[in-house]
Amino acid sequence: MIKNWKDIGIALALAILTWYLLTGREKVEAWVDMSVEMANAPEGLIIRKGLISKIEVRVRGPKGLVRSLDRRKWTYSLDVSKLKVGENLVDIDRERIPLSMAYEVVEVKPSRLILSVDRLAKKELPVAAEWRGTIPKDYRLLEINTVPAMVEVRGAERQVRSMTQVRVLLQNDFEDPPATWTDDVPIKLAEGVEANPGQVKMTLRFGPEVKTVWVPVPVLLSTTLGTTAQSSVKTVRVQVEAPLFLVREAEAGRPIPGLAAQVKVPGGLKAGRHALHYEVEAPEGVRVVSTKGENVTVVIRN
Repeated sequence: MIKNWKDIGIALALAILTWYLLTGREKVEAWVDMSVEMANAPEGLIIRKGLISKIEVRVRGPKGLVRSLDRRKWTYSLDVSKLKVGENLVDIDRERIPLSMAYEVVEVKPSRLILSVDRLAKKELPVAAEWRGTIPKDYRLLEINTVPAMVEVRGAERQVRSMTQVRVLLQNDFEDPPATWTDDVPIKLAEGVEANPGQVKMTLRFGPEVKTVWVPVPVLLSTTLGTTAQSSVKTVRVQVEAPLFLVREAEAGRPIPGLAAQVKVPGGLKAGRHALHYEVEAPEGVRVVSTKGENVTVVIRN
């Protein structure tokens, strides 16, 4: 009985050894992805087109080893030290594929690259800012600016040379627009061109929509103690630029709050009629454009 167990153990060991030898010697093929990184990049040059992020390598080798290839991340080092301005034909060098002698490289896709190379150029350019969105009809965009106002762009000479500005776009709707809105906005450029910094701080300033109209303005007298005075007119006509909601109030016959023609009556004037200068005081957001005359008649009584 013991002898039989020994025979069974030896047979099993021989079977395992035979399977291992056969499996190890069996050749199989597989495709392996390898990321591409540049090596020895020449200073002052930039690759505009043709550079790829990965290559595919078909390898042949022992079955057990080939199966383990997918467990690692492979990188192919592309030597670009001999690049020149223009079109460059660069072969994928199989000798640089990072595999041991246990593997045979059967095929590489692609086997060569056509790289379009240009000189590297830098340029300071202004930032052109644009806002797209909606706001209530009684509001408007007053101002838009960026910080910084100039950025440095870097890229292929033929691209950078023709550039006159960089553009940034902010898309946002405002149901209740604030007086000031600030946000960081990335700079979008053509492929192969980059900006420093890569984003700018855009500031939008909103305000009410305005309209220029002629409105009646009440005359207010400021007198010294003991002086009795009365204006010959109750209102004067003044042209103002005012928010639409105030203009609608004025057009409905209601005065604009805080808008008045102030007359300072000096002391010591004799009784009678006097032409006195008035100053128009306007509330915040209202601008005086012009007036019809600069004086009003004031009657002084004893």
